[in-house]
Amino acid sequence: MSGVQVVHVVVPARNEAALIGRCLRSLGAAGTELLAGRPDLEVRVTVVLDGCVDDTAAVVAGVATVDAIHVSELTPGGARAAGVRRVRAMAADSGPARVWVACTDADSEVPPGWLVAQVDCADRGFACRVGSVQPELEPAEQALLRRWTALHSHPAGHDHVYGADLGFALDAYERVGGFKPLACGEDVDLVRRLRAAGAPVLATGEDPVRTSGRRTSRVRGGFADYLAGLSVDLAGAG
Repeated sequence: MSGVQVVHVVVPARNEAALIGRCLRSLGAAGTELLAGRPDLEVRVTVVLDGCVDDTAAVVAGVATVDAIHVSELTPGGARAAGVRRVRAMAADSGPARVWVACTDADSEVPPGWLVAQVDCADRGFACRVGSVQPELEPAEQALLRRWTALHSHPAGHDHVYGADLGFALDAYERVGGFKPLACGEDVDLVRRLRAAGAPVLATGEDPVRTSGRRTSRVRGGFADYLAGLSVDLAGAG
């Protein structure tokens, strides 16, 4: 076993009142499943409220087991980094070698076994787990779903990186300098530096995280922009 004592989930959120409740419920279910088999572990969730002007904070406050911090980073990379700093502060008694950080997004829904899979990755000696996502699309968007699936089969060892399904050992994260305050691609950048440093990385397509299929992007060059581009390509091909 890995020696992990704490599993801490970081969820950046900006104006996600409509979706974050579902995200937190899924994390609660994942935590329950993990603790059923590993009651020795401690599971924590921190939501990083990044410049929210809607009711996101109120939704989060309604979940007693969830920690929240308010920041004004206004970039995904900055918000994620702020979340991990919170993890570090709360893990002072455990030490970074005993903390596993799991990352997802406020518009996403993790599967029940998600945290079990994160800890299994740590127990197998990996410093990072790179997972996969499945966009939620309407029944009328089957052509777009087929196109997505064709481009993202996510076999073992795949080269995709998603902040909505990412996990890492806190000590490995700190050794490479953590998340940079990037407007886009902070997840890809972190995994690239972990690999360059020789950290063992597991890339898997098992148990993908369901994430919003919206095409109105909060971040230029982000996931929504990517889906919008696929939609345009399909329309042009048709």
